[in-house]
Amino acid sequence: MDIKRAAVYIDGANLFFTQRSLGWQIDFSRLITFFLDRYASVEARYYVPVSEPASEEQAAFTRVLAAHGYILTSKPVKKIVNKTTGEIIIKGNLDVELAVDALVGEIAYDTFILFSGDSDFLPLLRALKEKGKEVLVYSTEGISAWELLIEPGIDFHDLAGLRDRIGHAKPGEGGRRETGGQALQQENAFLRLPVVGEVFTGTVLSVKSYGVFLANTYHAKCLLPLSFLGISRHITDLTEVVRMADVFDVVVFKVDTSHEVPEITVKLADKEKSHELSERVAGSPLS
Repeated sequence: MDIKRAAVYIDGANLFFTQRSLGWQIDFSRLITFFLDRYASVEARYYVPVSEPASEEQAAFTRVLAAHGYILTSKPVKKIVNKTTGEIIIKGNLDVELAVDALVGEIAYDTFILFSGDSDFLPLLRALKEKGKEVLVYSTEGISAWELLIEPGIDFHDLAGLRDRIGHAKPGEGGRRETGGQALQQENAFLRLPVVGEVFTGTVLSVKSYGVFLANTYHAKCLLPLSFLGISRHITDLTEVVRMADVFDVVVFKVDTSHEVPEITVKLADKEKSHELSERVAGSPLS
């Protein structure tokens, strides 16, 4: 794993048109996992204009992002009427907000990853390069500004080649993927939550002193508390025990739907995993 810290900044409006051009939708759970496999830590931010009042699809999509650790920044879409022609102009640009956040927070990351094909971000990318940051751009050549493709020092990645790794797959249909706007609506639909006693497998999103947050197919905030890891030894730093590559078989202990994003508390259901974690605490070789 790369020891660098990454910041993933997503221009939501631009990415919408990129996905439409590609003909497939991004699975944001798989996307965050894609980067967690490559960096020691990942901060993901999503910037998007929203209509008011928010639709059910928008509300559900917000919960999906929050459940997988994304920080959402949004502002209402503005409708401006041209007094001369009567034409209604829609405005909802968050470029400034994205750029300001990236510069203010630059001390927290080593690699800046931008999801956008908009050349308006070139001054930001150049400024970050001057600060010694590694800069990556993810978009597609079909609709990206040519300036981004030829800019020295910018590592451009075409999303067209990443469908099998970050693309959305309809549950129950294996590798077949939806196309068009229908897939995003299905991804954002209200999904079933597990019941107490149900067992599932989760991967690590982040590790805190009090427990481990797990990625899950329910798009819920899922916490595996330290006290439910089955470790009898004293732990001074859980981040030195749990690894980002760990996979946990867990059983649902509690489901809380009183919050905007449903919260699940789970217990480790794998005794062998508990033993493995205990050995790590003790500093002995893993079996």
